[in-house]
Amino acid sequence: MRRKINPILQLLAIIYHITIFLPLGIIVTIILCTITIIVLPFAGNTHWSNLPAIIWARTLCALSLVRVSVQGSENIDPKASYIFVANHQSLYDMPLVYGWLKNNFKWIIKKEFRKMPIMGKTCELMGHIFIDRSNPMRAKNSLDIAKQNLKQGNNSIFLFPEGTRTRNGQIGRFKRGAFTIARDLHLPIVPITINGAFNALPKGLNYIIPGTIEMIIHSPIDTTKLNDDNLNEMIYKIKTTIQSDLKP
Repeated sequence: MRRKINPILQLLAIIYHITIFLPLGIIVTIILCTITIIVLPFAGNTHWSNLPAIIWARTLCALSLVRVSVQGSENIDPKASYIFVANHQSLYDMPLVYGWLKNNFKWIIKKEFRKMPIMGKTCELMGHIFIDRSNPMRAKNSLDIAKQNLKQGNNSIFLFPEGTRTRNGQIGRFKRGAFTIARDLHLPIVPITINGAFNALPKGLNYIIPGTIEMIIHSPIDTTKLNDDNLNEMIYKIKTTIQSDLKP
């Protein structure tokens, strides 16, 4: 449920968003996307090519007066490959994950994101994977690309199994894509719980509400015995783990 906002604070948030956050946010995005495009041919798939995105994400949160809290970083190895799955609360999930998840990963994101000015093209050049959920064959091809990236051994993938942002703060139905990749490659799945992003920027709101966003990184879950027979059981386990730390 969306929290009620004091009308005066709401007005101040809108004024700040229009006069300060939007202009500075656009400038920062253009500069860091441009740097990424320039650096990519030389840095390749390394920390250095991802560094502008990390700076972008942290700057965006700072500009929007959003504080970030991270728990559980010690649960994962920054150099290992995982399949990260998280609940999808708002557009602010992306800067949260980009800025504070230390692993080198590729997003699996819906194809509409490709149309975003500057950012869509930058994400494409960085090797992030766009998925067309309306077309099963294209969606399968996108998941096959994700598998190939993981087989290279120096990447993880990150996706939101709900496929879209929540409308009420609660977790929706999980799609099977991430779990079929785990079934085929037997890579550990890392559930991540995101709190506060829904209150900061719920779906349908056009300005950001200052507050705290929390990312809780749970322990990796082994998938070496994952198969078609217990796939639904695994999906339930991951969803329950994420829900266990989800705040109302």
